[in-house]
Amino acid sequence: MRKLRVIRIAIATFFMLAVTACFLDFSGTSARWLGWTAKVQLVPAALALSAAAVVVVALTLVCGRVYCSMFCPLGILQDIAIFFRRKPWPGGRGAFPRAVAAVRGAVAAAFFAGGFLGLHFVWLEPYAIYGRMAASLAAPLVRSGNNQLAAWAERNGSYAFHAVEVVAPPLCMVVLSAALLVLILALAVWKGRFWCNTVCPAGTVLGFLSKYSMLGPRLDREKCVKCHLCEKACKARAIDIAVGTIDRTRCVACFDCGAVCQKGALKWSR
Repeated sequence: MRKLRVIRIAIATFFMLAVTACFLDFSGTSARWLGWTAKVQLVPAALALSAAAVVVVALTLVCGRVYCSMFCPLGILQDIAIFFRRKPWPGGRGAFPRAVAAVRGAVAAAFFAGGFLGLHFVWLEPYAIYGRMAASLAAPLVRSGNNQLAAWAERNGSYAFHAVEVVAPPLCMVVLSAALLVLILALAVWKGRFWCNTVCPAGTVLGFLSKYSMLGPRLDREKCVKCHLCEKACKARAIDIAVGTIDRTRCVACFDCGAVCQKGALKWSR
């Protein structure tokens, strides 16, 4: 799975940069060329009854939760935080009680039902969360930096840049965005993809669908020597080597497990 992991990182990097550019680019150039990356985000596409939502669902039924690891900017942001974690995850799969699963399903059901009724829970939807973080925390800094650069260029006889208006977002939006950013990143470093597998409504729906996907992680028990490397590399805590199982509903298709397996016991197949 090493090649799949490299492909995943390349696609995720592109989507992260493209979506971020669309939020921060005040000229509109990024939106014209890369705006389609926003249109394939699951929840906005589903609420808009867009065909892109059907494509994401079909992709999940074929390949598993690749959306969460390649296309979702909030998921990719968590992976960046996880990258800087130097310790392996504890061995053994984390507990996932039925009560938590029931709450998880209830949150997702309320979110999507409310969305179709016009009640949007924007602080739960991953694309909306990332967008508010970018707009509240990063966009004003980018515009201020542009204005500083424009002033410097003008002093040196260049008019290649122009100043733009900097609109300060409401303080409550800044505080909420910053608090949520810290919370999600802290959870990512501490618990991996805990947010995606516990709170995120898109992760809940895609997790349910990935249970029936054509392709997914497969453990060859004959090749497995129970070294637990894959288990400790799994950011979703989906692997339980003791019983030789992989929970597809929690797997986010990052391919990290197969990349560390020394015996070729893990493959992405039927």
